[in-house]
Amino acid sequence: MKRLLAAAVALSSLVIVAGAEAPSPAPQLYRGEYFYNFETAAFTPEGSSEAWCVNSARLKDAELPANANIGGTSGTADIVVLGVLSAEGHYCNLGASKHFLDITKVVEIRNRKRR
Repeated sequence: MKRLLAAAVALSSLVIVAGAEAPSPAPQLYRGEYFYNFETAAFTPEGSSEAWCVNSARLKDAELPANANIGGTSGTADIVVLGVLSAEGHYCNLGASKHFLDITKVVEIRNRKRR
């Protein structure tokens, strides 16, 4: 009887653990260059040449207003953000980015330029 009870307790513990979600990773601080145009938005971390896909909706303040004479908006800005980096994969425009940076907070925006 004790073995049956121990097995039932062990099985119920496994079910509870299996059903629990893993905690979300904590946002980290990232510095680098934000690039945007009509079809893509990317973040290149400081000291790297790798461009990560980003959720550009959080970065509207980093973008300059569209200029009808130029034919749209394209530019860069130096940014500091808090975000969560995805696992390696294929993200955004044609799967060209190895990572997706989910920006949770914009800390700083400097040096906005048109391209």
